[in-house]
Amino acid sequence: MDRKKLNWWLTLLANLGVLGGLVFVGFEIRQNTSQLRADASHSITASVNEMNAGIYADSTLADLVLRGEQNLDALNALDLETEGISDLNFRFVDHIVREFRTKPGLQAFIRGHADAYVGSKELLGQLLSR
Repeated sequence: MDRKKLNWWLTLLANLGVLGGLVFVGFEIRQNTSQLRADASHSITASVNEMNAGIYADSTLADLVLRGEQNLDALNALDLETEGISDLNFRFVDHIVREFRTKPGLQAFIRGHADAYVGSKELLGQLLSR
């Protein structure tokens, strides 16, 4: 009888240990997922900050951006061509795509949230192609 009772208690303790381990693994997975999402968000923000730094490091481009923010209609294709710029984005799209591909996990993150993406559809297509 003592062996049977001891066996029952040991089985109960083992089952509780397994249950506790499963709860711990679930908690760790949730924490890791949250960290991956935060890292992806940080990488995207860092890329946007790099792009903005590139824009404002070039005085001609910065002037065009500021004029465009004040009055978008004041900028036309002729103004941009006289400044030597035919497309404001052409200098940065390749940079963004190149930087994006060096960040592990971002492509999967964007693919998983493509329906919530609010940027340029052409840029999204380039980011997700490969």
